[in-house]
Amino acid sequence: MEHQIAVLRRQYLQLLEPSCLSFPPLHLLQQPVFQAALCTGLFIPGTRDAAPPPPPERYTARVLKRLTSLLSEGGIQQRTVADTVVAENSLQEEEENVRSQPPHKKSKPDQLPASPKRQEIDERILSLYTRLLSNTPSSSITPFPPTSKENVTYTLPPSPFSGRPIGPPITLLESRAVISGSGTTGLRTWEAALALAEYLIVSHLERFYRFPGAVVAGTRLVEEVGSVLELGAGTGLVGIVAARLGAGRVVVTDGDEGVCDSLKSGLERNGVADVVSVKRLMWGEGEGKESNEGNEGERFDLVVGADVIYDGSTIPPFVAELVRLFRKNPSAKVVISTTIRNEDTFSLFRDSCAENSLLLSENTWTPPTPPIFYYPTDTPIRISHVTRESPE
Repeated sequence: MEHQIAVLRRQYLQLLEPSCLSFPPLHLLQQPVFQAALCTGLFIPGTRDAAPPPPPERYTARVLKRLTSLLSEGGIQQRTVADTVVAENSLQEEEENVRSQPPHKKSKPDQLPASPKRQEIDERILSLYTRLLSNTPSSSITPFPPTSKENVTYTLPPSPFSGRPIGPPITLLESRAVISGSGTTGLRTWEAALALAEYLIVSHLERFYRFPGAVVAGTRLVEEVGSVLELGAGTGLVGIVAARLGAGRVVVTDGDEGVCDSLKSGLERNGVADVVSVKRLMWGEGEGKESNEGNEGERFDLVVGADVIYDGSTIPPFVAELVRLFRKNPSAKVVISTTIRNEDTFSLFRDSCAENSLLLSENTWTPPTPPIFYYPTDTPIRISHVTRESPE
């Protein structure tokens, strides 16, 4: 049971869609002891030192709606499609009734209509759900509003030595509803960044653990005395993971000033500002540009980037930046993670690398089992190692 609660907690703190949460089979979910563990592990954790900030109330309300729906449906045998529709409509009507009542008349958990279905649900779950329905407008019990920023927490796997996580959880402030209409894609952590962070972790721990199915580098990528550069860092998850894995120095870069400001806040919040620094970097502008001031002479052992070639127009300056970095350190390791939305776009990247004497080694990413982070895997993600062609 502890393992199942731990998985649900990781998914909950990462704001996984409620329909994708790994709730256990109904016979376990109905047990009072399991529901009590859910309350203390997820919804009512109490005040604990260094506890991650809780998800927004609108998200918790959606999770509780999913949970109560599962428990309610479990009280009826041989439910038909029509029964399900009626039950969902009844639940919606009940929510509206709770919201429409004056505060002094709102139903308390023990005043809710008694039924076999309700009797199976922990009173604290119902109490919290009722309170959230009362406090949250009906329009907010929906996926995240486009302008909101939410605390998203990523939990690291356990150490093979202590059994405790290899580092504290990483909490980032993200706009979960953002696509790209804001002019930048750096407001949320995309799937390719989650895959790249997993890839670094798997490559770091593979000598101790087996990761069934996962693609591994065959060597540790992040070294304790090494330096890491992240290109197009966005929220900075990959750079922070590198710091958690023991990198001696990490520089996270982005071309957007607003994203760089958010990066600085994220580093302070996660306690890595002494190891990780932020620089604004415009790809391909060369060492003399203002945006690269202070970078002259810097050599990096590992260069990483996630979803940095999502558009054909970004490829020439990005490849020019790689050429510049290899000029400083020909033996640098370069690892790029790409969500393959358009194979033609990646082909442009492959061709541009060839034209600039850069070699690609490509693997389709397969997440480890069990996963470290949670994200959709229906669109393939490609992990590419880039090396400099040896002079003849």
